[in-house]
Amino acid sequence: MLNCFGIVLVLREIKNQMSKTKLTINNNGSVKIEGDFEIVDRNGDAYGLQGRTVLSICRCGLSKNKPFCDGSHNGHFEHEAIAFELPPKKV
Repeated sequence: MLNCFGIVLVLREIKNQMSKTKLTINNNGSVKIEGDFEIVDRNGDAYGLQGRTVLSICRCGLSKNKPFCDGSHNGHFEHEAIAFELPPKKV
């Protein structure tokens, strides 16, 4: 049986095992994904990422390797990535 201290230690361990996934919108380019993630197609089938913890997703539409970035955006896609607040969620 766990006491309060034991529960705190278990929760800390669970938190340490959960990694944060970060998406970075690059200027004039891709979306960089870092962390522990899975990418699935519309049928729910996972892409074979071969253990990668960092990769880039195409957002220009020019990649020959969609949904992944192959650098085709260079010189053909412009977008300055500046964060902003979304409007409130519709209820």
